[in-house]
Amino acid sequence: MGMNYNGAVCDLYIGKEAGKMLLSDIRSAKCSVTIVSPYLSPFLISELIDLRKRDIDIVLVTADNIEDYKDEYEKNIRKLIIQNREVDSIAVAKRERWYRLAKVLTAVAIALFVLWGVVAYIVLTPMFALALLPVTVCVVVIAILKHKISSTRIYTYWYSQLFPFRVYISQSSGRFLGTFIHSKIYLIDNEIAYMGSLNFTTSGTKYNYETRIRTVDKSAVAAISKEINWLMHQSQLPQKDIQQWGRQLYHEPIN
Repeated sequence: MGMNYNGAVCDLYIGKEAGKMLLSDIRSAKCSVTIVSPYLSPFLISELIDLRKRDIDIVLVTADNIEDYKDEYEKNIRKLIIQNREVDSIAVAKRERWYRLAKVLTAVAIALFVLWGVVAYIVLTPMFALALLPVTVCVVVIAILKHKISSTRIYTYWYSQLFPFRVYISQSSGRFLGTFIHSKIYLIDNEIAYMGSLNFTTSGTKYNYETRIRTVDKSAVAAISKEINWLMHQSQLPQKDIQQWGRQLYHEPIN
């Protein structure tokens, strides 16, 4: 897509702590916060999670460069991607039937083995060893049932988002080669917009020498909101599949 807007009234800031006022506006949000930033810090992801707990609507467009994705055990991305589990009631019923049958056969096998031992002690004939055949059959069937019980899938998994977000793949190919979502855009309550060089990272908002503008110009805010909506809902750039990402993040026991 792309946007060109002239004549907006805005405040300009250049220097360190370019995100100080931005973070103040975000933390004071009344209804919504929308962010486009290719890089995210764990601390600032936590800020978004806290806002969501306050029932603030969050929308995030980013790239697959979340700082704590690869190394930290407590990954913030786990807090954004939620594992949901459904139970296959038919498979559960089958497994319960197999489990009950295995218990009955175990009891039968034990009883037959004890009976065989008593009779064998009395009769003392080699041919009586054939009486062990029913016990052997029971043991084999029990083993098969236990395998079926342990290998039957009763859980199906799917993944949802804590709040709406899109994660674009940073290394694109084909007709998307070289395309990277590098914008830094912030929209608060659809009334305040920020644009500039600062990523939604600790270094970007506090330490780096950055440039940013802040505007409450209604026409400019509306145009920026339209561009973000396109990125969120209509862009054809390659995205990280949430279901696939969830399967990489979480263990999925089958039963």
